[in-house]
Amino acid sequence: MKVWAKTTAIFALLLASTSTMAGGCLQGTWTYYDDEGSYTGYETVGCGAADGLRGERAYNKSFTQGCNATPI
Repeated sequence: MKVWAKTTAIFALLLASTSTMAGGCLQGTWTYYDDEGSYTGYETVGCGAADGLRGERAYNKSFTQGCNATPI
């Protein structure tokens, strides 16, 4: 029984580490909208020199994957 528990723990650790490496960093653009749905800004993430916030962040947002994403 102890061997099974150790094997399960090792498997869970390996699974967690590979899923983090595969999906840990998104590349793309967050587009932000105010409460009325009007565009307030966008933020590029994971794309190197293009990263940054333009405009203002808001709670309503959508994500477009890929570094060539153009908001609006």
